[in-house]
Amino acid sequence: MENEKAFELAPEEIEVCLRLTRNGERFQLLHFLRPPNFEDWRDYERNLRGCIESVESDGEEALRFDARTLEAAEALYDRILRRTEGYRAGEGANEVPAEKIPLGHKEMVVRGLAGVALAVPPASQTEQDVPPAAFALDSEAVEVTLEAGRNGRIHQNLVHVFRPPTAAETITFSRISSQALYVRGSKNLKSILPSRLPGMVALYDKLIEQVRGYAVAGNPVTDRAVIVKQMDPLHKKVALQNLFGE
Repeated sequence: MENEKAFELAPEEIEVCLRLTRNGERFQLLHFLRPPNFEDWRDYERNLRGCIESVESDGEEALRFDARTLEAAEALYDRILRRTEGYRAGEGANEVPAEKIPLGHKEMVVRGLAGVALAVPPASQTEQDVPPAAFALDSEAVEVTLEAGRNGRIHQNLVHVFRPPTAAETITFSRISSQALYVRGSKNLKSILPSRLPGMVALYDKLIEQVRGYAVAGNPVTDRAVIVKQMDPLHKKVALQNLFGE
């Protein structure tokens, strides 16, 4: 575990590789991207424009959920793309502008960028292997372990150490998670789901104490101020959601 390469929080560039097969041919398509920042991910969530609307389906009232997933992915991709390799337009391989890249490819690249989740225990480790423990009510810290992909590599053991949240902070998280904006004058009851990212990042910054498994310019992250400034916004969001058991 000590020899495991740290997840770099300040890369100069991010490479995402798509390996596809079509008509019996194999393709390795490289996308070189500017690392997305907080504003990029905030606008991505806003562009999703998720909404819930009351509609009639087969004579019964139902709720329909809509999200502009492809449109949001395209906007983010076009914003951060630097160059690609493996595509050609016309005669021979050459530099291809963002507007020429298939929308499905853009969505896969963005999905790869957002690939961060709670770390999964080894397949050999089951609940029966670990006896139940007492839930400590006086813990000084709570750890959340994530795993994330970057440049074709899965980084495990990305540990976020939080101070235990207060009751007021738990209520704040609940409010952030359940925010919805109701549309006045809509024919059907309709609500828009706003971006949760700003609120979750702010709450993460209040609760985080230290991290393990991350680096900035190759150096382990030990300063709390550096965590607040440099931590990937999506890692903040996912770690916070798992801290509160969402």
